[in-house]
This record gives sequence, C-alpha cells and structure tokens, in this order.
Amino acid sequence: MDLRRALIAAACLAAAIAAAQPQRALQQRVKAAFLTKFPAYVDWPPAAFATPRSPIVIGVAGDDEIARELEAAIAGREVAERPLRVQRLAPGEPDNGCCHILFVGDGTDPAARRQLAGAQGRAVLTVTDVAGAHPPGSVINFQVVEERMRFDIAREAAEKNGLQLRAQLLAVARQVTAP
Repeated sequence: MDLRRALIAAACLAAAIAAAQPQRALQQRVKAAFLTKFPAYVDWPPAAFATPRSPIVIGVAGDDEIARELEAAIAGREVAERPLRVQRLAPGEPDNGCCHILFVGDGTDPAARRQLAGAQGRAVLTVTDVAGAHPPGSVINFQVVEERMRFDIAREAAEKNGLQLRAQLLAVARQVTAP
C-alpha cells in the first residue's frame, strides 16, 4: 500500500472513531499510525543494522500512551523483512544506539533536546511533536493543522543522520525544508 493510501486509511479511521474518543487520545493514535508507516519510506545506511533481519526499533521517550498505541499497532508487523519493535525510554534517557526511530514528543523540553542532540549524526529518524517552529535536530515534527494531524520534514537533519527519505514521504509532508 502506498503512503498516500495509508494516510487516507488512517484519516478515515481517525474520522470514524473521532466521536467516540477524546481529542488527545485520537491524536495519539494517529501519531502512532504515522510512526508505524514512516519506516517503509526511510532508507537507513546498512551499518545501522547488525544483520539483514535486525528489527527496526522505535524508541518512545516519556510517552507511555504513544508507546502503548505503537505496541498494539506493530504486533507481528514487518517492514522490508524487518520486524518492528518498541523501546520505551525515560525522558532524557539516551537510546544507547538501539533506536532507528526516536519519538521524543516535546522537542522544546530540556531532556528532549538532549535526546535529539544525542541522536544527531547517527542513523536515527528523530520525530517530535512541537507546535510552531521545527525543533533543531528533529527530522519529522508533527503539527495539528485545521484539526488534522500533519507533519513537517527537515531534510538537513535527515541528511546529517545519513537517512534517505523517499519521495512518497516528502510528497505528503505539509512542509519540507531543504538542506
């Protein structure tokens, strides 16, 4: 399934359950859905994985709700023959090189800024959730625009981390900043 169809499906799911869930819970579920789709549109350098079947690890710092949603969403799923795994991290806790995706939520928090800084220059797709300006070191930043979850991409941050973002992902981003 291409990203556009996946995003449409996620949006339809979100609309169907919107009446039954509080807004925050719905937003958390949509963010988790995005986080499960991103790996299919990112190319990591081969050295980012110990073996060809090593899992893609999604680290979640200090957001148990997102971690729970992700664990439910990725159960039994694979991307490019790699299983998906969730690693919970405390706010500010270094990922010790285990994560391929690192969701730190509020990238303006001092602990989150340290985690973003620790991931710079490593093959890690950093994802934040900050209204307004894109936090330094974040590759993808979620934004709520007209009551819809969207995301912005900082290509320079991706390139510094040795990641190649596929055109399909760039095409559905709300905004892409060039290097």
